[in-house]
Amino acid sequence: MIDQLFDTPEKVELAIANFIDVQKHPGWILVKQIVDANIQILSKQILAGGDKVLMDDKRRDLLAYENVINTPADQIKKLRSVESPAPNHDPYDQPKPVEPEEAT
Repeated sequence: MIDQLFDTPEKVELAIANFIDVQKHPGWILVKQIVDANIQILSKQILAGGDKVLMDDKRRDLLAYENVINTPADQIKKLRSVESPAPNHDPYDQPKPVEPEEAT
């Protein structure tokens, strides 16, 4: 299913535009503020220490919150890298220049 979400340049372009729009949406901004507050609380609790199992759970939750909050930006970055491939700097992978034929 995920293969079909971004399988054409048009779908990639639309997804990038939608992720940019969602970052500006008041609902997303509110969700982000709530998750950021939870991240701060968890960070303080982890720094305070405690039971190893509980701290591992808190670290897992912290990572999940950070992943959620970064999803739109991460997807934009990922889709833009697919959209424009990195330049190839390998000198041996370049096409040979065409030399003009001599007029006879």
